[in-house]
Amino acid sequence: MRVLRALPRLVGVLLPAVLLAVPAASASAAPDVGASATADPPITVALTLTGARTEGEVQKYATAAVTPGTSDYRRYLTFAQVHSRFGAPASRVARVTSWARRAGLNVDGLDATGTRLTVTGSAANVQKAFAVTLHTRVRSGVRVRTAGALKIPAALTADVSAIGGLTPQVAKPMLALPGSGPNRAASCLSAITPAKVTSRAGAAVCAGRPAASAQDGKYCSPYWAAYNTTTVPQKYPAGQQSNQLCGYTGTQLRALYGLGATDTGAGQTIVIVGAYNRTSTLADADKTFAANGIATLPASRYAVKSYTGNTGASGCDESTWGMEQALDVQTVHTIAPAAKIVYAEAGDCTQLEETLAGVIADTALSPTIVSNSWGVLAEPSDTAYLSAVNSLLARAAILGIGTYVASGDYGDTTTATGASSPQVSFPASSPWATAVGGTTSALSSTNTVLWQTGWEDAGNTLSGGAWTRLSPAFIGGAGGGRSTHFDKPTWQSRISGSKRAVPDLSALADPYTGFTIGTTDGGQYAAGPVGGTSLATPIVAALAALAQAKAGSGSDIGLLSPLLYANATAGKTTTADVKHVAAGIWTPGLDAEHANGNYLVDVDATPESLTTGTGYDTVTGLGTPGKTFLTDVG
Repeated sequence: MRVLRALPRLVGVLLPAVLLAVPAASASAAPDVGASATADPPITVALTLTGARTEGEVQKYATAAVTPGTSDYRRYLTFAQVHSRFGAPASRVARVTSWARRAGLNVDGLDATGTRLTVTGSAANVQKAFAVTLHTRVRSGVRVRTAGALKIPAALTADVSAIGGLTPQVAKPMLALPGSGPNRAASCLSAITPAKVTSRAGAAVCAGRPAASAQDGKYCSPYWAAYNTTTVPQKYPAGQQSNQLCGYTGTQLRALYGLGATDTGAGQTIVIVGAYNRTSTLADADKTFAANGIATLPASRYAVKSYTGNTGASGCDESTWGMEQALDVQTVHTIAPAAKIVYAEAGDCTQLEETLAGVIADTALSPTIVSNSWGVLAEPSDTAYLSAVNSLLARAAILGIGTYVASGDYGDTTTATGASSPQVSFPASSPWATAVGGTTSALSSTNTVLWQTGWEDAGNTLSGGAWTRLSPAFIGGAGGGRSTHFDKPTWQSRISGSKRAVPDLSALADPYTGFTIGTTDGGQYAAGPVGGTSLATPIVAALAALAQAKAGSGSDIGLLSPLLYANATAGKTTTADVKHVAAGIWTPGLDAEHANGNYLVDVDATPESLTTGTGYDTVTGLGTPGKTFLTDVG
């Protein structure tokens, strides 16, 4: 996956739709001059109400509930208790409700935490209610609604701490394909036929033209170094250079994490937050499982829920979201084949944060594990917005919900954005999320783990008979680093620095050693290797479900990260430290900016500032799930 300053279509930026009552919309998107939003569909606005107690009290309780060794550890509250202790007082709800109705808005109701009041109205009424003019802008190729500075009556300023929904932002999943670039990404997977995947002969078109090795004519390897093109220079010792992998099967993925026949996740529910709903997802999954060595997913254990409508945003990449949905569902079922899967469908690519809020407050669902393979490329400068979303995630922690978030696929972001300093993604940088980074992972012919290292790939081209580093060298890697906003939580006290460090742990993410996924797009089913922290996140979420199932009823993990740090300090093997490995992956195609030929991917090569090292690092966190993960965290 090549990541250039012009961001790829497949892996993108999310700036969730939450605005404080004061700031104007971001100026980064060019306005669509003269375009009014008055013809948009009805607008849903989420009002975050000030709670009965300070946010400091909320986070104090959340810290105690998730920190091993405290008297309140895993003493999670019910929805009713959260509402009673930390929700908005009835008088506050009544004042805001009365104002909204006088303004011509429909009041849809207060969420189960007593924090978010949802109202709906026409564009005209919304503009009048908030004294704002709505327009449209094109942001990341998507036409979205925007608003200027918002105003509410002075008498309500103490009642409403944030307003969400008026300025939707564009979300894209943290999904990566081998050889993907700005123009090749979306079509890459569709070029791979089921026959090629079943025969393991390769995904040749995904990275460019087929290119035969000297030994066997195979383009890709079914396992590490099964095929290695020797007509190109061997930069690494024997066994450390391999053709790109064809995509691990389900059996191989389970072997990577040491799973046995009894590790099924029976009785657990895993919620996946995504956008849109590809109706062929279940059928596609079962078709892929048949070739991947995994039992089918019964319809009785797969459900789709919707919490938001379509905002009228145009230009969203539904095809890529469909691929993300396939990746999440197939990964979760492969790791936890007896668990129930609920796919929470956002109405379009601007409604991810609102959908997550809906999941967290769903009393009928009462989720305990929520997987989020999307994120904000860099922490927004709007500190009040960060606080609002962080507050939502803190309440999830109090409810015993484990929120897993992809750390991103842009490394430290400097190559992708041209930023002068490294940045981390959000909401992975929230202390109340378990941030999942990525690894490059090598399995043998017997499914033995040969090695794992951090996913930070650098590209080389063959020039004059020798490998020459590209400039820029970065072609994809897990996000990580230090937050510029959040102080580090108490459970990261042994990590250097004063700010929250990302990620917490990691799993398979490198698309060049990715997982085989199948999906139907444009009426044609296709399958091939997929990666990104979009793959790592559902892996970890599903492993958490296995741990909960093994521990038995009443053993909800909740926020996982504090326990991981406590166990690491105690010397447990809950996570396995990931160290640097020197190895290379040959591929005939890199991205749309480079002609097909011969390329070598150096793994964990420090193409930016991030690299893997002994102990905690900002690529893999504490490491990858270790041999006692399932028994330690339940």
